[in-house]
Amino acid sequence: MEIKDLTNEEVINFMEYLGSDLSPKSNDRQLIFNTCLCHNGDSYKLFYYTESKTFHCYSSCGHIGSLIDLLIHINKYEFKDAVSEIKDFFGISNQPMLRKGFRIRKKVKQIDNIRDIQIELLPTPKKPYIYKTFQQVPIEEWENENISFEVLKTYQIHYNPYENQIVIPHFCWHDKDRPIGIRVRNLDEDKAKSFGKYIPLWYDNKCYNHKLSLNLYGLGVNKESIKNSKKVIVFEGEKSVLQMATIYKNNPSVAICGSNFSREQKKMLIDLGIEELIIAFDRQFKIKGDEEYIAWRAKIYKLVQDIRDVMKISVIWDEDNLLEYKDSPSDLGKHIFEKLLKSRIDIDNFISK
Repeated sequence: MEIKDLTNEEVINFMEYLGSDLSPKSNDRQLIFNTCLCHNGDSYKLFYYTESKTFHCYSSCGHIGSLIDLLIHINKYEFKDAVSEIKDFFGISNQPMLRKGFRIRKKVKQIDNIRDIQIELLPTPKKPYIYKTFQQVPIEEWENENISFEVLKTYQIHYNPYENQIVIPHFCWHDKDRPIGIRVRNLDEDKAKSFGKYIPLWYDNKCYNHKLSLNLYGLGVNKESIKNSKKVIVFEGEKSVLQMATIYKNNPSVAICGSNFSREQKKMLIDLGIEELIIAFDRQFKIKGDEEYIAWRAKIYKLVQDIRDVMKISVIWDEDNLLEYKDSPSDLGKHIFEKLLKSRIDIDNFISK
């Protein structure tokens, strides 16, 4: 896989990581983002054309170019640094070279001690409790995926029947009662294909997005279980945290809402005094030893190198083909999860396994 092969959903995920949300007026031909990213604007005039895979700002910047060019534009990066950030985010191998005449070198930078990080507290949006205007009812699709109605109520999950979306409020890691953003799960297949399964809520022309890297889903509810067990299980998506809550009364899990495990998220967990961190990411490979398998393993290994000396780290890794492609370790219920958990691999042995 190369940068030029990124899907629309992957571009949307990366733009959300950068801090620019998607307009609901987007379609298969053009994805429309907020111009806060390219020139600190506040309009939805940053267009990504899916056929040419290029960006154009109709407010101020004009033609920008590729995703690499966008990063160069907003962060004043060198070409190699822009490539490196995108590849790190998606776990893409550094070979082959992408452009004639450029040698892509490993980016070396001094990493500050994570313990010293000051975590920005995200603001409360206007109308923060808007999610309560939607129905709180059993959701068949998630009941079929082992999530109980009691858990939906605990995590304040609602349902929007008009858009066929599951409404998922996110609360501040530091204050479990303060909303900082709202995401939705698109149940409509066409919407999920065009805009992604999980996107920020749009309501009354307002987007309820937040910086995913500055929070951990489920931490407010599960903080005491994590502190008492001195152990945390880190998933990619919100659904996995809800599945774990259905299985276990004491649920020591959180979700990073993607696969980019930020230093701020690590700091939140370090401050809880945990002794073991268990990575429980989705099975992002089809066959043992294939290209995806190697790249995914390398990405996970790299993600935790900066905290290896702080705590024990292990990885749930499906060597026995218990899961399907892109399944979460929690998707198939308690028996399979505990089998995977029991066979987890210590990070020191992970890359050579």
